[in-house]
Amino acid sequence: MFDLENSQKQFYQLNRLAVKDRLVLKKATITEENVQQDYQFGTFFGKKNHYYTIETCFTIPKDWSYDRCELFIYSDLSESDNSTNPQIKVYLNDHFVQAVDTNHHELLLDDAYIGVETSLRLEIFSGREEKQFPIHVECRRIDQAIRDLFYDVQVAWSSWKLVQADPELNLIYKKAIKSALKQVPLFDAYSEEFYLGIKAAKEILRQELYESEQLKHLGTVVGVGHTHIDLAWLWTVQQAIEKGERSYTTVMKLMDEYPDYTFFQSQPQMYQFIKNNYPELYELIKEKIAEGRWEIDGGMWVEADCNMTSGESLVRQILHGKKFIKDEFNKDSKILWLPDVFGYTAALPQLLKKSGIDYFMTTKLSWNQSNKIPYDSFYWKGIDGSEVLTHFITTVSEGYQPRPYYTTYNGMLDPYTVKGSWERYQQKDLNDEVLIAYGYGDGGGGPTRDMLETAKRLENGLPGIPKVKMGHALSYFDSLKQAMDQAEVVPKWMGELYFEYHRGTYTSIGKNKKANRQLETLLQSVEKYYAHLGEALPKETMTELWQLLLLNQFHDILPGSSIKEVYDQTDLDYEMIQNQAESLLSQTITTKGSDYFVFNPLAKKRDLKVKLPLPLGQRPVSETHQLKWQRIDENQVLVEIKEVASLAAVKMAVAPFEEEQLASTSEFVTKQLETPYYTVTFDEQYQIISLIDKQQRREILPAGKVLNELIAYEDIPMDYDAWDIDPYYKEKAWSVANVSNVELIEKGDVRQTLVITRQFKQSTITQAIHFYHDSARIDFETDLDWHQKQMLLKAQFPVEVNSLKATFDIQFGNVERDIHENTSWDKARFEVYGQKWVDISEGDYGVAVLSNAKYGFNVDYQNIGITLVKSAIDPYDGADQGHQHFIYSLMPHTGDWKQAPVMEEALDLNTPALVLNQVVVDGTHFASMEASFVTCELDNVLIDTIKPAEDGKGYIIRLYEFKNKRTEAALTFARELKTVQLCDLLENPIEDLVHTEHSVTVPLKPYEVQTLKIFF
Repeated sequence: MFDLENSQKQFYQLNRLAVKDRLVLKKATITEENVQQDYQFGTFFGKKNHYYTIETCFTIPKDWSYDRCELFIYSDLSESDNSTNPQIKVYLNDHFVQAVDTNHHELLLDDAYIGVETSLRLEIFSGREEKQFPIHVECRRIDQAIRDLFYDVQVAWSSWKLVQADPELNLIYKKAIKSALKQVPLFDAYSEEFYLGIKAAKEILRQELYESEQLKHLGTVVGVGHTHIDLAWLWTVQQAIEKGERSYTTVMKLMDEYPDYTFFQSQPQMYQFIKNNYPELYELIKEKIAEGRWEIDGGMWVEADCNMTSGESLVRQILHGKKFIKDEFNKDSKILWLPDVFGYTAALPQLLKKSGIDYFMTTKLSWNQSNKIPYDSFYWKGIDGSEVLTHFITTVSEGYQPRPYYTTYNGMLDPYTVKGSWERYQQKDLNDEVLIAYGYGDGGGGPTRDMLETAKRLENGLPGIPKVKMGHALSYFDSLKQAMDQAEVVPKWMGELYFEYHRGTYTSIGKNKKANRQLETLLQSVEKYYAHLGEALPKETMTELWQLLLLNQFHDILPGSSIKEVYDQTDLDYEMIQNQAESLLSQTITTKGSDYFVFNPLAKKRDLKVKLPLPLGQRPVSETHQLKWQRIDENQVLVEIKEVASLAAVKMAVAPFEEEQLASTSEFVTKQLETPYYTVTFDEQYQIISLIDKQQRREILPAGKVLNELIAYEDIPMDYDAWDIDPYYKEKAWSVANVSNVELIEKGDVRQTLVITRQFKQSTITQAIHFYHDSARIDFETDLDWHQKQMLLKAQFPVEVNSLKATFDIQFGNVERDIHENTSWDKARFEVYGQKWVDISEGDYGVAVLSNAKYGFNVDYQNIGITLVKSAIDPYDGADQGHQHFIYSLMPHTGDWKQAPVMEEALDLNTPALVLNQVVVDGTHFASMEASFVTCELDNVLIDTIKPAEDGKGYIIRLYEFKNKRTEAALTFARELKTVQLCDLLENPIEDLVHTEHSVTVPLKPYEVQTLKIFF
């Protein structure tokens, strides 16, 4: 009987016979931390995250010169995880030739190494687990004719395995493989008859399979070599750089062997790392790019998170990414390549179109837990109506299917993957090609020799198997666009691409999310300040600060899914950015004194609230603005500066104040608090059980509910601890109500503050609840000392508002989401992301929750929940433990969110004033700073960014419409305008705008982002 099993045994025997001879290396030296000792190959050694060097010599016998020779280096052939196993750099005669890992063991040797002594050095990184491993090294003499037949039979056999259910195809394959193997006398290896049999076998397979008349055109798989490298995850950024060097060197070696091999790599940040650390490798990469074999694209500086990253940061990701590719390689990036990012904001299509990026690729949404996106190739329409051609790589891999289809950007290239990916593709009626990015990532070295040999044998396809052609991602997208544009009906997806998975990444590692948001704002504020001051902002410094911030927006850093060592480094990075930004501000000071200079970096008129370090007996005064102030403690006052113009400055002096008395704190026992806006009633645990809006004379809470109810939930996901929140998390919940202390610590002209401390197991939650005299906003300033693991802490806000939808702030706009569970799509959105606010409104009233550091929300009918802590244990056991400080706010309002100042209050919460405790420059110059740099009086338009132009000429102003209204926005400037140009997001001029001496009108479509270049 000839079947799959015994035929497999026969061609495996071919593979063994292909190794005609072996020279097994036995002795070497091993060096660890400058200590050298003898090493016997095959002996176990190793510690977690350690570096070792093994050195020896070998000589290949001269009589091997007529065969192919290779080094075969391995640790454990049964393991495949590069993050836990050794990764090796191979040096021959002190020249780095190739990397070796769990997927790449062979290193081809040319004739120059035959018959002469060759030094071998292995530089080894041990991996991230505490385990020992052996190293084995062999020189192998390979019979290429036998090896070629092995691949011929292997690819045919794998294809047979896939189509055997079809009687006709089963017969074709069975006959061909049986006839081929019958020609080869395996018992008489290396004889003349044996080699004649090999030749005959290859011819049979060629005629009956590889060039068979039975070939049917099923479609084409376009194969693009790829190695996805997470810039940090279960390793540090430095280790990722080393992974890049090893992987790219392996790619180079295989490119020398396979002339048709094409390779794609994104992330300019990685190229910058390679340029800085490995300049010789970088020059080789540049050569391959110039040859057209190495494709560089990707659209962003890194493959960034698209949920927490701000709108302006997304612009800078694209700006820095495209600029690097253009400057270094003279290539225009046309694809946003984000295979592994955890959801995609509906603001993205517009940003891509206005940046000259025509195409978007991802794979991650194929991991959805509940619902399958109905398209793989489609036009994605954003909130403003912009469309971008989108394609999902849907690679189906054999033997690992935790979901209906396991789809990946680290694809295999074998008959199973080729056939399965074509069959899985949902737009075969519109397009007869499907894209595969194949190769091992994260230090796995990219494509393997097996993959490349398989690709050669599938150039024409096989019966029942699509053909494979080596190609380029951009060419694939160009062809896809042509096919889509010719279709009568084109698939479209409207709005956000929400990822039904990894919802915990909106919250994990809260300190990083807070630092990222604060520094995004600070860097923009510094840019605005310098623009108004009229001084040149040090470009190199700002570029370095922005690029470091952009690096830490990588999709496993900012989402909170990396190891402790990654966040130890981000702590240092964020501190450096903060210090450097503050240094840039201090450099503008020329006159020291006791006055305070306060700059409003928000392009909206507002009442500024700032804290000043004034001791008892001192008070702030201003000649230009009305002030309200109250003492916080003996050394600090809170000052409210009334009606500070947009992007303008205020100077305050310090005056003596002898009559002042420090207000003492008092225990709060009345259970009721009156403020200008609210009557607040507390229960025995000082939870809010009634909040009456005095102006509207309505109760905000539904009957029997608690406002700002703190609830802890057990959080043990099925799969990925730091990544996931699963739907069943609400099944185990504990109310965090146990109060240990309550004090009314402030009752002044600016605000009343009630401080409530609660204990929950080993954790302490202290909230200063601020009720303001001139604002309806209620701030919950939270100091958290958290020591629970695998628990979610949420604050729930039940609200007496009737709506089936909620509005969420996103980058450059907002989205509405249904807040019921009518469909499986609605049920899947049990945890969603928002930027600065979420709002539920009925016809004439609404309630918003604002945040300065949190992104995860659960919003249901008449309830807004905000996730405060997710304390995972994997991959970082100490995640989110210890002290945290953040603010979230409640904002009841008259009218819906568009009629109320919801956006203004959220911006106020997130955009602190810049405070310098010295006079800045001279009085004449200061007078100009008191005027607004630029104003826009419309309540639906925000001037978000003012920065120096990248070319050093003029200023860039970025503004956007956020209430879904067509608008003519009049911008008024303090300085005289010379030229105003409308630009794309890359700051390329599109047209000159007509303007007066001090104003220009900018057209804005609903949710449109516009960029101007201004010359004074």
